[in-house]
Amino acid sequence: MTNNREQDYHTVEEEWLAAYSAGRLSTAKRFILNCQAAINPWLSRRLETIDTVGGVLLETANGETLSDGFMSRIFDKIESIDTKPSNEITAPQVQVTSVILEHWMPAPLAGFLKNEQQPLKWKNMGFGVARIPLLQHGKEKLYLLKSRPGLKMPLHTHHGQEWTLILNGGYHVGNEGYLRGDLHREDESCTHRPLVDDHGEECITLVASEGGVKFTNPVMNLLKPVLGV
Repeated sequence: MTNNREQDYHTVEEEWLAAYSAGRLSTAKRFILNCQAAINPWLSRRLETIDTVGGVLLETANGETLSDGFMSRIFDKIESIDTKPSNEITAPQVQVTSVILEHWMPAPLAGFLKNEQQPLKWKNMGFGVARIPLLQHGKEKLYLLKSRPGLKMPLHTHHGQEWTLILNGGYHVGNEGYLRGDLHREDESCTHRPLVDDHGEECITLVASEGGVKFTNPVMNLLKPVLGV
C-alpha cells in the first residue's frame, strides 16, 4: 500500500530528530530514521533543515582563540582515524548478484541488503509471523517482521524502547492507525495489542528493539526463546 501523506506521518519528537542530526542515536535507530526519510519527503526536508540550523549556529557561535598548531594537530588526528565506522550501516559497494529487492523496500534497506548480500529468508515464528534478523549491537536488535493480514498480536509491553517502521500494509493499536511510512514508538510504560489490517496485504515492518518483548500472558513468555523475541 502506498500513500501521498506528508506531515501527518507518525514519527519521533523533535528532540529525537535533533539527536539524529547530532549523531547521538544508535545505529539501529539512525537506520530506522534514514528509511523513514527515504519514504517521507517531508521528514527528509525536516532533517535537512535541522542540519542547516545546526551549521549556522556553529558558524555564528563565539569561539575561543586557538592555540598555535591546533589545526595541524586536528588534521594529523583525522588522518590517523579509520573513517569507516565498523558499526555503521553503509551503502552498497558491489553490484547485487543474488538479492531480490521488493517494492516496499526504502533505498537504505535495499542498499544494506545488497551490500551484505543478504537474501530475504523469512524465519517462521508461528502464529502467522515471520522474521529476518539484520543487525545486533549489544541488546539492541534490528530486524524485519512480517505478519499475516488480520493477525491480532498478543497483549505485551517492552523492555526498553521499540521503534517500528511500517514498510507494507498496516495495523491499528486501539483507535490509532499506522500505515506505510509511519514510525510507531513504544517502551516499557505502554501495554498494547496491535491488530494487523485485514486488507489482503501482509504487514511488513522494520523494527529496532532495545530489550525484547514482555507478554502479559505467562504462557507466551515461556515461548519467547522459541519465538526469538
